[in-house]
Amino acid sequence: MLPASRIALLGSACLLMGAACGDLRLPAPPGQAIAAADTSPVPLPAKPNRAAKRAAAVTVDPVHDPERLDQIRRGLRRLVVAEETYYAENGVYTEDLARIGFTPDGDSEVRFLWLSRGGWAASGTHPGMPGRDCVIYVGRAHGPPTTLKDVRSGREGIPVCDALPRPAAAAAVPPPAPAGGSSDPTPSAPDTGSALNAVDPSIQMRVDLRNLVRSQDTYFGLQGVYSRRTEPFALQYLWHRGVALTILGANDASWSARATHASRPGKSCVIWLGPVARKPATESQKRVPEEPATPVCDD
Repeated sequence: MLPASRIALLGSACLLMGAACGDLRLPAPPGQAIAAADTSPVPLPAKPNRAAKRAAAVTVDPVHDPERLDQIRRGLRRLVVAEETYYAENGVYTEDLARIGFTPDGDSEVRFLWLSRGGWAASGTHPGMPGRDCVIYVGRAHGPPTTLKDVRSGREGIPVCDALPRPAAAAAVPPPAPAGGSSDPTPSAPDTGSALNAVDPSIQMRVDLRNLVRSQDTYFGLQGVYSRRTEPFALQYLWHRGVALTILGANDASWSARATHASRPGKSCVIWLGPVARKPATESQKRVPEEPATPVCDD
């Protein structure tokens, strides 16, 4: 056994050798040496900002405002046709623009102001015309919408837009005011025709029959029977121009109806609800709806 003094000397020697070896390092591999030397973060490539690019590409220039308003109007008119087509097939409207295959014209944008089973309203804007818009609506579920700047409203199915600002040169010398009133800012060219009139007649008839279902349900809730006439529903819906609805029969449990269109003589659409004595058939092809509250039309 070693004496205690020798053990102490050996321990001291080991400590000295460990301290001397602590400063020694094996050479690192070349790749690691480079990585250790450069510890600054590598910047990632910037992702493209599509929204910023789009905003930068659109300039606020009044020269282009008439064209931009035309884009908005065309888009809103197409939206009416797309929504009416969807409603004719499904009995409801939808906010899913992709579902109805709709995209706005050009750089214009569309958003819904309200939407229900009884109708909808939408606003069309353009990034180059901040603070101005066009509005359109279908149905009487709510009041007509109004534009952002001039608070304008119109009739069902007709796009209404804010007025365009006057050019700077013309603003210096205002035109004389018309007799009996003051002149308004230069309005955009109005669309006097309803976009509902551009809907296919077969779709118009099916839409009106689906609206008749809703009207009859409301009438039944108040009266306990279904109506035999369409006149009580005039405050709820305006039937499409050219469409004539005829209630074939109605009682406290069922009803049936036929729709015709002035542009399609000899053809019709029919619908029924409840245990009717006899299901109606279309005029030309004698088609009979298989399901209740689902219109069927002649081709």
